[in-house]
Amino acid sequence: MTNLARATAVTACLIALGAVSPAAADPIGGAEYVAVGDSGAATTGVRNFDISAPFRCLRSTANTPQLVARDLGLRIDDRTCNSALIADLTAPQQPGIPPQFDPLGPATRLVTVHIGANDALMAEHIVACHVYGLSGAGTCAGPDWDVDIDAIAAPYAAALQQISARAPHALIVVDGWPRYVRDGGCPALVGLRPSDAAPIQAAFDHLNSVVSRVATAHGAIYVDTSAASEGRDACAPVGVRWMEPVLATETLLPYHLNPQGMRGIADVVVPAIRAAGLPG
Repeated sequence: MTNLARATAVTACLIALGAVSPAAADPIGGAEYVAVGDSGAATTGVRNFDISAPFRCLRSTANTPQLVARDLGLRIDDRTCNSALIADLTAPQQPGIPPQFDPLGPATRLVTVHIGANDALMAEHIVACHVYGLSGAGTCAGPDWDVDIDAIAAPYAAALQQISARAPHALIVVDGWPRYVRDGGCPALVGLRPSDAAPIQAAFDHLNSVVSRVATAHGAIYVDTSAASEGRDACAPVGVRWMEPVLATETLLPYHLNPQGMRGIADVVVPAIRAAGLPG
């Protein structure tokens, strides 16, 4: 094997392991479509795994941004990543995962944003609700959860301002969180008390209201996904639900969208983009 062949093989292995990114330069002036966000946009778990992305990101080839790009015929630079925080938009999430805003530029026509749940500590609060249910003690969704959700407003606004500064001609589209649980819950949400289902959904409704308010104030397009996902929450039957329960059957990731959910969200986002119109 020649030195060039060895180097090529090593690079391919590193890409597969997520140690480096594929050597594909963004167009001069920025990528046409940049998708940023956390696992709510990045991953379908063990399904449609993108081996070219950093392993830590669990990025999918069939996530909502990828589907949006295909539907609209756009060249996408998908930077969405599992466990991402708003701070990771402008700083490296960890070695090998550069700032998600890096491909933004004057030539960028579309930016989709789905982030904030990790900053609001949604997973930690949900886990606490399940722990309280299993132990029979504790209050799910206390006032501190509302405080954590409200606290993301300022950094979220700053992030949207950064997008406009870096990609001044881009349409910015922010999509909200779909329905997670129905009143009363269900057995698939192991350990969750029936009375704790509504507070969890109320927390996501609160998160939607905060992000919607900030996005609208900034001039971004906010896309509500809650109405379209009614009846498709984690308690819906397999093949109907968009959201996976604790006993996940498709993705192995509880409280995350499955492939049907990603497709469903894309089917709401794409018409909103077409109605708003992309810059030329």
